[in-house]
Amino acid sequence: MTPIGFHASIPPPSPPILDRAEVEGRMLLLAELQDALTDLGVRSVLARNHRLVLQYNRVPSGPSGLTEPQLYVFGPYGTDIATTDGSTYNLASGRQCLADDPAAAASHIRHAQHAAPPA
Repeated sequence: MTPIGFHASIPPPSPPILDRAEVEGRMLLLAELQDALTDLGVRSVLARNHRLVLQYNRVPSGPSGLTEPQLYVFGPYGTDIATTDGSTYNLASGRQCLADDPAAAASHIRHAQHAAPPA
């Protein structure tokens, strides 16, 4: 029985666990984008993520392991987060750029960051 005023919540889905080779490939692509952004004077921080599950007897806890690496891109109007699936850079703001040309992607990201903020 749930106490009055207490609402059971469904936990958000856990990010998928990726194998080490997949994470390393994605980290390399994001590092190339980071280098291209640095050349344009844009600050960013690359983060590798690891989900750690301490209670395996709770359902649905899932396994521990490496998850999607992220590149935090700092601009004048806020921070955007880039991820990659190996073929495109996907930004939290909804933009996408091809991963085969990090310099062009960096230029696109920088231009978008310096556009007027949405009203």
